[in-house]
Amino acid sequence: MLDRLFDPLVRRMLRPPRRTARALPPELSGIATDVTIDVRGLAMKGWLLRPSTGGGGAVLVVHGWGSDGARSSGLALGLLEAGIAVLLIDLPGHGRTGPVETYDASLMVDDIASARRWIVEQAGLGDSRIGLLGVSFGGLGAYVAASRDASWSGIALLGVPMGPLEASRLYLEGKGLPGSWLTSVLRRSLTRVLSVDPDEFSGAACLPRVRVPVLIVHGTDDAVVPIAHAQALASAAHGGEREVLWVSGGGHDLSEDRIARERVAAFFRRTLAAA
Repeated sequence: MLDRLFDPLVRRMLRPPRRTARALPPELSGIATDVTIDVRGLAMKGWLLRPSTGGGGAVLVVHGWGSDGARSSGLALGLLEAGIAVLLIDLPGHGRTGPVETYDASLMVDDIASARRWIVEQAGLGDSRIGLLGVSFGGLGAYVAASRDASWSGIALLGVPMGPLEASRLYLEGKGLPGSWLTSVLRRSLTRVLSVDPDEFSGAACLPRVRVPVLIVHGTDDAVVPIAHAQALASAAHGGEREVLWVSGGGHDLSEDRIARERVAAFFRRTLAAA
C-alpha cells in the first residue's frame, strides 16, 4: 500500500520544471545553426556549432535536469577551440523544446540516439567520429546510451549521479524526506511507474559494457550530487580506458571551470582523433 501512495510523488519527480530557456552567449550565437530533431513526434531543439577549422569530430552535449543546452556554453567553447563541432540539445520538457508532462532516463536514451543519427545523417560532418558529453542527469542517459551503442568514440561525465534510484534519493533528501530509508519503496515505485528496473540504468550495470574511453569529472564540493557518486562510478568495473578528474573546490556546475573545460577538450581531441 505504501508503494502505491508513493507513486504520485514519483510522477511529480518525473515532470520537468518549466523554466525560461537561456540564450547562447554572443561568441556562440553568431556561429550557431538552429536545428530541430524529431523525437517521438516532438520537435527537439538544438544548436549546431562548427569550429573555424574542422576535422576534429563532433560532440553531443546532454544537459542536466531542469537545465538546457545553453548552460553548457563554456564547455562548448572549449571544444570549439580544440577544433571539435558541438551539438547542444534541449531535451523534451527543457529549454526551447517546450513542456512535456513526464520525462525519464529511458526516454532520454532514445533521444540521445536520435540526436546521434541527426549528426550522422544531416549535420554534414562526413565520417567524423562522435563523442558524448553528459552533464548531471544527462550523464546518466549518456552512460546508458554508450552501453547500448558501441559507435560512440568517447564519453565524458560531469557531476553525474550513480543511477536514477540514487538521483531520486537525492531529490527526496533535498525535500527533507528520508531518501535512504525509503530506498526499497522507491525502487518498487520507480519500476512500476517507468515499467523498467532502475538498476538497469545504474553506472554499475552500464559502465562495464562501455568499451570506449570514459572521462569522469566531479567537483569536490558538489552539494547537488556528492562526490561519492563519482567515486563509485570511477571504481565500478569497466570495459575500456577510464580517466578521472576531481576539481578541487568545484561545485555542481563546472561548465565555466577552466580546469574542467580544458580537460574535457583535451579528452575529446584525443579520443576523436582519426585512427
